Parts: sequence; structure tokens; C-alpha cells
Amino acid sequence: MRMSSKKFSRITPPWMVLLVLALVVSMARPGTCAQRFCITGPAVAESLVFAVMAEQELAGPGIEFIMWNSPDQARAMIASGRTQASLITTTGAATFCNKGLRVGIAGVFSSALWVVSTDTFNRKPLTGTILFPFGPGEMPGLVFRAAMGESTPELSVQHTGGAMEAVNRLLMGRAGHALLAEPAASLAVVRSRELNNAPRLFKHMDLRGIWSQKFNDRPLCVSCLALFGDAVDRTDRIKKMISGYGLALEWIKAHPEQTHALAAKKFPVLAVLPKGRADGAGILRTDGNALDGARFFLEKIFAMDPDALGGKLPGPGLFMNPGLFMNQDCL
Repeated sequence: MRMSSKKFSRITPPWMVLLVLALVVSMARPGTCAQRFCITGPAVAESLVFAVMAEQELAGPGIEFIMWNSPDQARAMIASGRTQASLITTTGAATFCNKGLRVGIAGVFSSALWVVSTDTFNRKPLTGTILFPFGPGEMPGLVFRAAMGESTPELSVQHTGGAMEAVNRLLMGRAGHALLAEPAASLAVVRSRELNNAPRLFKHMDLRGIWSQKFNDRPLCVSCLALFGDAVDRTDRIKKMISGYGLALEWIKAHPEQTHALAAKKFPVLAVLPKGRADGAGILRTDGNALDGARFFLEKIFAMDPDALGGKLPGPGLFMNPGLFMNQDCL
């Protein structure tokens, strides 16, 4: 199977059809975190920072963090109103906006996104098989296509159910590469040195550098902190979260044992990070350069696959004013 635009064709998923129904149901029945301010996120390094922020009340009391395990789970929690904020892709935020949900992006991340390879594939262009977590049309594959263009004509593509499945398949020698965020990228490298007869893995390339070189030093802002519904108006809470995220990064450095214990107890997949570090965790940025980079990212993805954004580019109101945090109609 060769990499081509056809491989990345997208079919509108059933969850979009049920979005309005889910919103109606959520109004009738409160969900998890209804009485608290709930933040959700995937198994990535930034989620550990949010978890520490909530545990230590670094953004004030009343915040809870819940990890999600798949894009479908995240969509269900957001559509049903069970979370007020989430670490999601910027394209995911744009899609929810286009489907009628009130959304505001308060900040964006430029985080590590590694191509992890076996030591038998140590040169460009990439050949063999690359694994993308999640299904066709999800962000890993689209970001790779946008950054690499047509420079990998001999690369075959396979999709996995998630990052950990991709790591395991690499360790079993069933692929030559995988596109992984942290901590999955570090886990893959560490495990390859611990297991007998497993391929040796290394961090081959970070797509941030490739993106920056290709697009005039623009940052690669794949993910964001998005607010939903009435939470968009809670400006004081949002400001505290942005400040609290930075405080949590510093807290992690100063309290490595406590951080590791928290991860091991509540989020075992994040416990593989070296103690006292949140490797690959990007700074939560609200500056104009980062927000412009995120807008550019949406434009590039939309040009390849409009359905990845819900059919159209959202207006500038999707990005909240970093000073006032006032959101306008994103349509």
C-alpha cells in the first residue's frame, strides 16, 4: 500500500450525526464533573501537567482532570457536556465549532511529534511501513502528510487503535516507523533497550522541525486547550488555568517523586516519563505567533481534507482573545 491522497479520504463519522442528540441529552442529565470544572486530555505529556495542576490546586480549587483513551471517547464527553475544557487537536476544536457547539481556543501547544524508527531505517527518505495511531483521517496521518508532502513515495501506511498498540507493533518488528507524541515515543525507545530480541528504536525525526523549515519558521500547533459552552465565559478560571499550567511545569521539576507517584497511581501510561520531567510537554502559548501558527495549520489541513475540520474553515472568533478571553461567533 503506497501513501496517497486516497489513503487519507475521510468519511463523516456517525458521531457527527448524533451530536445534536447528545447535546439535548446532556441538558437533561448532568454528567461527570457537572459540579466541578473538568479538564480532559489524552495520554500525552501535557496531560500530566494538567493532572498535577488539578491535584495540587495550582489553578485554584474545583478543577478535576480526566484522561481519555480515544478520539471517540473525547468527542462523546465534549458533545454530552461532561467536560468544560479539553486538550484536543485544533482541528477537533474547529470541527465542534462547525457543528454548532460553542468553542473557544484559549491557548495552543507546539509539542514534540516524533517519527520513531527501528535502527534498520536510519536514513531518508523513509521506506517500509509507518504506523499512525487511530484511524484514517485522524490527525497523526494528516499532520505527517502536510509536513512530508510527497517525499515518502515508498512508505506504506497502517493504522492502529492507539499509541500503545503502535509501540507494541514496533517492538514486535511489525513495522519500521510510528508517529508518536510523548510519552509514547520515549516509552518505545526505553522498552526496545530492555527487551531481548526486540528491534532497537530511536527518535528519527521531530515533525516540528520539518514543519518549521517547510513553512517559514511557523510553529507546528497541532493541539490546543479548548473551552466549551458556558465555560468560554469563565475568564477568571481560564486565566488561572493558563497560569496554573506554567506553575505545574515548575512543580513537576521540583517534586519528581510526588509527580511519579501521582502518575503511577492515576495515569500509569504517563509514569514512564523520567522522574521530575514532562518530556515533550509544550508550553501553553497564547501569543500572536502561536495563534497565527495554529490558524495556518488549520488552513493547510483544510486544503488537504475539508472534512477534517467539519467542512469549512471557522472564523477568527474560534481563537479567544489572549488578553480579555472574549469569544465571538466562530462561524
